[in-house]
Amino acid sequence: MIPASPAPSASATGASPVRQILWVMLTVVVGVPAFIGSWIGLLFLGEHLDWGLSANQVFAWELAAVVAVLLWPLAIRGSLRQFWHQRGRRPDQVTAWGSEPTTPVPRVPLSVAQRFARVAVVLLGGAGILAICGPQEVSLLVLRALGVVSIGPASLWGALQLVTFLLLMALFLPVLALTERSLRKHPHGSEERFRLEVQQLWYLAAVTAWVICVAMGLMFAWLVVAYL
Repeated sequence: MIPASPAPSASATGASPVRQILWVMLTVVVGVPAFIGSWIGLLFLGEHLDWGLSANQVFAWELAAVVAVLLWPLAIRGSLRQFWHQRGRRPDQVTAWGSEPTTPVPRVPLSVAQRFARVAVVLLGGAGILAICGPQEVSLLVLRALGVVSIGPASLWGALQLVTFLLLMALFLPVLALTERSLRKHPHGSEERFRLEVQQLWYLAAVTAWVICVAMGLMFAWLVVAYL
């Protein structure tokens, strides 16, 4: 069992409101123009190389790339900090994500195989996000499937939430079962068990982050189709 989470202390780190505002301003002032500029550049490059993609398709691919390359690794890090912060708490003690400052996750030694496994998860996860959210044919197919079981935009959002939850559970439970099997081989309080607990949380965070990013990518794809 993962040790109980200590109460937040002064050492706990969390983004202050001022820092959050600065990050938002930086994203808007730098990120948005850079994104639009790169989109225009890709349009000219695609025309020169005869990619055969429309402006909407290029925009969708670029959004998927942002999710896969930037948001996906950041989501893993954020999910891991939240899992570490909430570890060992009873259901009635769990707080909403982001409502409390979180402490950094302890660094544990990793073997070459474990490092390779993490890199493989990040690369394969990013490739999966691109494959699902990049091609408009794939994202439209998924959105149409959701539309079959929904009525109107509000119902579509509910269907997306339900599918996201089911996908999360389908990936979460096997990972939890496999990592728990390794944990049982080591006594409580041992250094190896602690290292495996951190490893377990990393993989669970990766699963959570991947499902969130896929849902986010599909939402972006729907916005591109609906409004561009």
